[in-house]
Formats: sequence, C-alpha cells, structure tokens
Amino acid sequence: MYRALVMFPKSADSVEVDALIESIASSFKASARGQAITRSVDSLMGPGAKAGMAGWILEADFPSLDDAMTALHAEGFQDAKARTEALGSTILLFEAREV
Repeated sequence: MYRALVMFPKSADSVEVDALIESIASSFKASARGQAITRSVDSLMGPGAKAGMAGWILEADFPSLDDAMTALHAEGFQDAKARTEALGSTILLFEAREV
C-alpha cells in the first residue's frame, strides 16, 4: 500500500484548508481506485504532529504505486496541489507495510 500525506500548516485559514481537502479528496477518488482518505485535526493528530507546525493532515491510501502516481499526476489534482504548496504545506508519498 502507498500513502499520500498532506500536512497543512497551523497558520493556514481553516476555510481554505477545508476547501482544499475536499478538492484533493474528490480528485483522488475520481482518478484512482479504492483508496481510503482520512482527515485529522486537533485531537485526532498524533503527538508528533500536534507538537509541530501541522494544523491538519490528509492521508490517502492507494493499493499500488501506479494508483498513487495516477492520483498525484491527475489534471484535477494539479490546481489543488499548487494552492496547497502555496500555503507552505508538505506533500509526502511513502510505502506503508502492515506488520
């Protein structure tokens, strides 16, 4: 499984972040198959995130690297990605293995 993680800064406007999260989730659902999308904020974030600069975290799981790359390169994601990066957000992609 592959996981895309978007960490939005605490300094960002909550209305703007909510709109971006909805846009990203919609784009990911439209472009890739079967992924789970989770939004974490405040008490739902782990201690490491709460201690850092993240105010919101979006996680999207993809069954394969191809699915993740399709979602991340989809035309529908590019505008949201640019707006997300302009906020100073961090976007990560990594392989997650269950133990």
